[in-house]
Amino acid sequence: MKATMTVGLLLLSAGLFVISRLDVGSGYLPFLGGLILVGFGIGLSGAVGTSAITGSLGRGQQGVASAMNDTTREVGSAVGIALMGSIYGSRCRSNSPHSLNQLPAEAPEAARDSAAADLHVADRLGAGRAALADGVKSAVMDGLSASLIAVGIVVLAAAIGCLFRAPKTLPTSD
Repeated sequence: MKATMTVGLLLLSAGLFVISRLDVGSGYLPFLGGLILVGFGIGLSGAVGTSAITGSLGRGQQGVASAMNDTTREVGSAVGIALMGSIYGSRCRSNSPHSLNQLPAEAPEAARDSAAADLHVADRLGAGRAALADGVKSAVMDGLSASLIAVGIVVLAAAIGCLFRAPKTLPTSD
């Protein structure tokens, strides 16, 4: 159990790192490679984690174990999404192209609402169109990279914790 959980979390962390290193021109194959690592990592660690939680309690308490498993997944997902979203939004906004400030008065506010709005404004520009679109895409990728690195570090810390704290075999229930 310890080895499987640790390897799964390491694969997940490695996949997040691979995806975080991509840029606008990386293409699909490197992205697919990162997704495959993430998928194997989630598959290994998720299955073993569920078995560890449900196997730690007796048959009469399986409902409690299942509820605890569900609760930890939901809370972890919510906190992870909030962390990633905050880092992504902050990094994306701070790296948005300076040329957004040179647009007509009504455009910058609309353009800062989302990357899609930024690209819509860029489509309507003349000469600065390509530069603005490239800057927006780079800002989006910078935000994604920063958020994936942060989550990858958290997952790596969990893998190290598993290596030192997780039991070697699944608990036996009565």
